Amino acid sequence: MTEKERRAAKYLPFDSLKGFKEAIEQEDQKIKKMERPVLSEDEKWDMNLILLECYSKNQAIVISYFENGIYRKYCGVIKKIDYINKQITLLPKKKFWMEDIYKINAK
Repeated sequence: MTEKERRAAKYLPFDSLKGFKEAIEQEDQKIKKMERPVLSEDEKWDMNLILLECYSKNQAIVISYFENGIYRKYCGVIKKIDYINKQITLLPKKKFWMEDIYKINAK
């Protein structure tokens, strides 16, 4: 370590309470976790219509999905709809289980 690096090192942040930052992040994740939403048949039907319309027009969509207790969003163009395995593949290469999706919007 050079003299300049040693002098600069004393101004770097440090973790004075070991493990405190990880504990806060774990508690934050617990707070953010929610239960999986239950969709009605009408909501499923509406999402299916939007999905087929965007697939036929090669239009981008925004999928809101549920993953490990947290709601997330992903935007992309539909590459493949697999009704047998109940999966949707979006470009750039991300697969979603249909049961995890709770909202689809056209972009």
